[in-house]
Order: sequence, then structure tokens, then C-alpha cells
Amino acid sequence: MGQSDDTMVVLTSGKQDRGTRATLAFSWACSALAMGMRTSVFMTMEGTIWAMRNAARGVQVDGFEPIESYIETFLSLGGSLLVCAPCTTYYCSTDDVERVASTLIEGAELVGLATVVSRTGPGCRILTL
Repeated sequence: MGQSDDTMVVLTSGKQDRGTRATLAFSWACSALAMGMRTSVFMTMEGTIWAMRNAARGVQVDGFEPIESYIETFLSLGGSLLVCAPCTTYYCSTDDVERVASTLIEGAELVGLATVVSRTGPGCRILTL
């Protein structure tokens, strides 16, 4: 269950803003990890695109590192990358969950809402972008 030093970043935005919200989500998540907080990024709705291999390639917001760097740093610091399985299927226009799973970046995990709920609780910080 979520503890007071747990952080959950919920990323709902895809490429429609050229990666601005995703960049903020991952930079925020990296900062939380660097401060010693257990941190997960839950990608849902259009945000699931960032879990696909090569989706972040070449995406960079002025004043920030490329989003690909933030994702790599997040994972290397021990962050948990959770991807909404039903949303991935819907937003990736396929009903083949195994195919979608094979296109995820290393470290991403397809999950349902029960997993997300089990990782939040009293004192858990939740940020939605």
C-alpha cells in the first residue's frame, strides 16, 4: 500500500503537445527518485505512446533534455514504469496484447487499474499530467 514517501505520476498526454507534458512528468519523476521517494509513472490514455520503443526518439522540449534521456534516467534510478494495458490496446489500435507487449521499452510493465490502486494510498503523492 502507498506510503508517505511514495509518488505516482499519472501521464495521460501523448504527442499532441510535442512531448511537453511527458517531459515534465518524467523530469518530475526523476527528481522524486533522486530525493529518495519510491516513484512510479503510470501511463494511461494517450500517454501510453511513450512506453513504445522509439516513440520518444527525437522529442525534446526547449530548456530540457530529450525525453528519451529522462525515461532512461528514471528507469536506471529504479523507477517503476506502469502502462495501462486496456488503454495501450485501445490507443495503439490493436487487440493483440502480446504484440503490444513486445513493442514496449525495456522496463515497462503492462498493468491493470488494480495494480495502480494497490500502489497508492494515504500519504502517496499523485501528480497527473
